[in-house]
Amino acid sequence: MTVLTVMLVNDGSGKAAALKEALTQAGVRVIAEVEVSLRLGEMIDSIRPDIVLIDSDAPSRDMLEHVCVVSAHSERPVVMFTDDTRRDTIRAALAAGVAAYVVGDVVPERIQPLLEVAIERYSLDKERREEMDDMRQRLADRQVVEKAKGLLMQMKGIGEDEAYRQLRERAMKSQKKLGDVAREVVELANWLKG
Repeated sequence: MTVLTVMLVNDGSGKAAALKEALTQAGVRVIAEVEVSLRLGEMIDSIRPDIVLIDSDAPSRDMLEHVCVVSAHSERPVVMFTDDTRRDTIRAALAAGVAAYVVGDVVPERIQPLLEVAIERYSLDKERREEMDDMRQRLADRQVVEKAKGLLMQMKGIGEDEAYRQLRERAMKSQKKLGDVAREVVELANWLKG
């Protein structure tokens, strides 16, 4: 079994010592314990834990904003341990990017599986986000290629197939993506109009 390394973020509620003890008993190594800070993302990047654990009695709006920033800029799953059972807080935490929201005390035997599930969930969510970003990029590229084809057809008096062929040829010669060449054509046409 791989020993997971965690960075424990303590909001000062006083429960971190009990959580730290349960983590140790579960065979999880706490490599850093920090307080909530605007530099949280930088600390995570320099410490490089497998997972970030947040111990918070009741996550505040500021705490959730920190989680959102960490989730967006760090390649680490975030697990929140709390006593807050309010549905709106749970929903806000999950929307901020928390991979697992754990309410109440956790026995050491459950910690390792819980963290492994959080890591897997984070990986799946990351894959989905990357797929969505890729689909958005492809759609944007298609739209700009269509616009560039229209501009070439209008400026050069050529057909759609010829406009596409010229875009593709230009992309191959310049070793650029078709979408990037199309953007250049659109930008140049906008500049010439302006």
